[in-house]
Amino acid sequence: MMTLDQFLKQTKRTQREFAQAIGVSASYMNEIVKGGKAPSLSIAAKIEAHTQGKVPMSALLPIASDAA
Repeated sequence: MMTLDQFLKQTKRTQREFAQAIGVSASYMNEIVKGGKAPSLSIAAKIEAHTQGKVPMSALLPIASDAA
């Protein structure tokens, strides 16, 4: 599993290019890459699809803890 930041570096794509490809703003993409924001489920699915599964949704979304 790789992070989105690792994927972008490996593929030599900018955050702005990738943001345009999945239909989000460059600033939102920057927050996702830096870990400041978790993407919505639909955006996480688009990221997984555009990275051909190299960055799975599970790497982007916070882990839910069991509610007692």
